[in-house]
Amino acid sequence: MADQLLLLQYLRSFAAAMGDSYDITEVSYELSDQVTNALEVTGAGVSVADDEGKLRFVTATSQPIVEVEKAQEEGQEGPCYEAFTTQRPVVVSDLKGSEWTGYATTAAQQGLRAVIGYPLSRRKVRLGAINVYDDGPRDWTDEDLDVVGVFADMATAYLVRVTELAETAELAVQLQGALDSRIVIEQAKGILANEYGIGVDEAFKLLRHHSRSQNIKLAQIADAVVNLGLRLPNSDR
Repeated sequence: MADQLLLLQYLRSFAAAMGDSYDITEVSYELSDQVTNALEVTGAGVSVADDEGKLRFVTATSQPIVEVEKAQEEGQEGPCYEAFTTQRPVVVSDLKGSEWTGYATTAAQQGLRAVIGYPLSRRKVRLGAINVYDDGPRDWTDEDLDVVGVFADMATAYLVRVTELAETAELAVQLQGALDSRIVIEQAKGILANEYGIGVDEAFKLLRHHSRSQNIKLAQIADAVVNLGLRLPNSDR
């Protein structure tokens, strides 16, 4: 059972992140982080629909999840894709023997076994989905599903609010921007990992720490690393 005080803390943190600015990348990372913390799982990833209706992942909390989300995007198969297309939560206690052969194979290679796919949608508007992963078989409870649902509903409300504040075309631009940011963030992780001799997950932690400590958006920090030669100070390492 989730600690209710901690859950409230995570929800408050997530709500505060949404109120800071209308940045889909930042909110998607915050959603992934807080769901991971609340359920004490291995990690999470968020995908959104591009302008052709194809599901594309924009955030993942660790490199193994990056690899699994890539496989899901490339094959357009898996729990996130199914949740997105059916508009219903998809709960998998163990991916071993899953019908999603390519996706399940990659998940096994990355040490991930259990997953929840939850849609980000409101009425007939399909925006994307979130995947929540654990590294062993897990009998997901109704409470687990409810917790994911609360965060998913908050994220959906945020995305719908973006739609209300801007023309649909501008929302599409923001979604594309989130996808572009993902690529730059991945490049920045690789650069820092190579130069500092650390793993990509550790490099990502450095980027997040610098972003938060300097109150600068993660995508901006990553862009500076890739295109301007920014290197993080010793205090961040």
